[in-house]
Amino acid sequence: MKLYFFPPSPNVRKVAAVISHLGIGGIELQLVNIAKGEQRQPAFLAVNPMGKLPALANGGGQIIWESNAICQLLCERHGDTPFYPRDPWVRADIARWLFWEASAWGPVAEILTHENVRKPMLGIGEPDTAKVKQGEEQFRPLASLLDRHLSERPFLVGGAVTLADFAVGGAATYVERGRFPIAEFPHLQTWWHRLHQIPAWKDTIPSADLPE
Repeated sequence: MKLYFFPPSPNVRKVAAVISHLGIGGIELQLVNIAKGEQRQPAFLAVNPMGKLPALANGGGQIIWESNAICQLLCERHGDTPFYPRDPWVRADIARWLFWEASAWGPVAEILTHENVRKPMLGIGEPDTAKVKQGEEQFRPLASLLDRHLSERPFLVGGAVTLADFAVGGAATYVERGRFPIAEFPHLQTWWHRLHQIPAWKDTIPSADLPE
């Protein structure tokens, strides 16, 4: 299989963490340098017409894009694990958080990530204070929901880390550099620190430097 990736991407980080956590080997890495606009070139648009990363190809003509779908595929191929149990209720609970991340949490995290991290990283302008304020305002009710949920459990689904944590956490990869107002939510903050005790998560923190 071939993974099209760009290391600073939060969505790529989700997939990288899943690969590391499950010990999946045999994946070729193909850098698509967003800083150079390679995601808009015909060669990559033939892989993902959305021009976004990551994407996963199996070598037989099958290609999957959308990070959560890639994560689910990798987990399915790996089999029944505590990270992605076969139990249909547990999988539905995990799926609930993946859909929530894609529809609600991720887009809000993207505002703060883009303004406070991506713009200075790529040299494409200063943060827009109005958009930062909008991001913070939209972040707080979602963070409050997570905070209440995490007040009763160490991870999002059950008592151990699952794909749900990597998906929701992945979108918030740049909590610190993106200046997310996470300190207002103690249970969410504790979960965030707990997540960083997991080697696969800690080891896939993006570098502050752009790839060549």
